[in-house]
Amino acid sequence: MGAWGYKNFENDTAMDWYSELNESPDKELLYPYLEQIIKEEEFIDDEESFISLAILEALGGKLGLIDSKFSLPQIDDMDIVYLQEIVLKASKKLLFFKAHSELRELWEDSEDYDSWFNYQVDILYKLEKHFKKYGFMDVLEFDENIEEQWKQCIKEQYE
Repeated sequence: MGAWGYKNFENDTAMDWYSELNESPDKELLYPYLEQIIKEEEFIDDEESFISLAILEALGGKLGLIDSKFSLPQIDDMDIVYLQEIVLKASKKLLFFKAHSELRELWEDSEDYDSWFNYQVDILYKLEKHFKKYGFMDVLEFDENIEEQWKQCIKEQYE
């Protein structure tokens, strides 16, 4: 898997992506990975997954929602509301997709699965709470099945 820990930047793929993003900040290093996961109906590749979760953490770091040394750099013409929407959609899909999510399955076979899963849920929860505060969540459309699983997960962990 190329990972040495359960956090989103504890793998070679995310570190390589982050290095490239900092060398030449461009929204094309963000949107295509997230959009590919959202569009996928059968198989979510682990490379896009590693990068999408790194984007999740870097966005949380940029907004000051989590303690992370990784943050998205300033990117010209980046629509932050759109980025927030696709980060939430893609990340939830990685965690709750009924079909094949390669990265999730790799973690399910690991003794660190619960730590990995809970780490993602914590960042997602904070990000979603932040967006609700500003009214962004009212206009987003999510997959009903994935959203139902998300709500159940939040109920079990935070209520």
